[in-house]
Amino acid sequence: MGRRLPAAAPPFGIALLALVSAGLARYCLVEPADLTATCDAQPWQGAACVLRTLTVQAFAAQRLGGTALALGLLALLTRWRRVALMALAAGSAGLVLYSTTLAAPAVLLAGLALVRPSTGSAP
Repeated sequence: MGRRLPAAAPPFGIALLALVSAGLARYCLVEPADLTATCDAQPWQGAACVLRTLTVQAFAAQRLGGTALALGLLALLTRWRRVALMALAAGSAGLVLYSTTLAAPAVLLAGLALVRPSTGSAP
């Protein structure tokens, strides 16, 4: 007889993966002083600078948090599980990547959407 994962396992795994990925991006791409100095002068030169520039642009002006919040609201209104999982992932990443103002409520909305019964899959 095989073991079944609890229903909460996939959301926790997605949140953990997003948190770890965002943490690596923050501490390996965004915060190192030498990479910052190099990439500020030439943001689109080399793979590391391109990846750093895209990461910074993701959370600049609360883009990551705003996206997570919009997904969280959509998930709560529609009860689409896939959208709720995307909101959870984006919100979790936003918590680590300087978008806490909008990402925190997004994670809460995603959590609310995930505990409510689903109406079906997302389009």
